[in-house]
Amino acid sequence: MQKIEKWRVEELALVLNELVALLRAGDNNEWANVFLHFLEEAEKIVSRKEFDSEATEKLARNILNCFDRNSSFINITLRNENPREEQKLNQALLLTRARLLNVLNDIQERIIEQIH
Repeated sequence: MQKIEKWRVEELALVLNELVALLRAGDNNEWANVFLHFLEEAEKIVSRKEFDSEATEKLARNILNCFDRNSSFINITLRNENPREEQKLNQALLLTRARLLNVLNDIQERIIEQIH
């Protein structure tokens, strides 16, 4: 039986922090604020003495909803006055979204394994 380690939530917080910075740099404050909220929730989980797997599961599920095919998060484009910088931001966004999805999928797998 595997469990979710605290460092996995710390990793989630790092990726969320990076995503918030990218979204702000790309002039998308609405989504930046959404992920800032998720970041704050992850930091609360990490700061607790007792690890809260229920809160972690709920957080992961809520973030995964942003990856729903009907979510605008999947199709956002970051903006910058400099076309090269805009391209770099959007490339970084693609990579960061993929990293976030990998971390979330790993957490979900561990939650499922823990339940069985």
